Amino acid sequence: MFVAKVSTEGPDTGKWYMMAMEGKIATRRAGYCAGICNGHSTQAEAMEHFLQYQLDREVDLWLSRRGERACEICGEPTTLRARLGRKTELVVLCQKHQSTSSLQQLARSSMLALSVSET
Repeated sequence: MFVAKVSTEGPDTGKWYMMAMEGKIATRRAGYCAGICNGHSTQAEAMEHFLQYQLDREVDLWLSRRGERACEICGEPTTLRARLGRKTELVVLCQKHQSTSSLQQLARSSMLALSVSET
């Protein structure tokens, strides 16, 4: 699991990073935040940085499944799926919406819904 956490000690105090969680403990920085990253001023910036990492490196498109389901963008019945991130749920996307931009749109919508529900 990955969460955005603010650093509370050292020279990075007050900066946000995306962290990999093991149990309830944030163990290490994840995605592009694990590399040369100076931190982020907001939680949303850290989450967007991690989303870009996933879009660049962890996308599977054109995954075919047997059962038809409605595309999560337009509702068109399809057997195609996509995945954003490792070990994540499949996203139902029709042929027209099999793209990283569609995955980005859905991920941003879910991040927005998550941030609204946390307030």
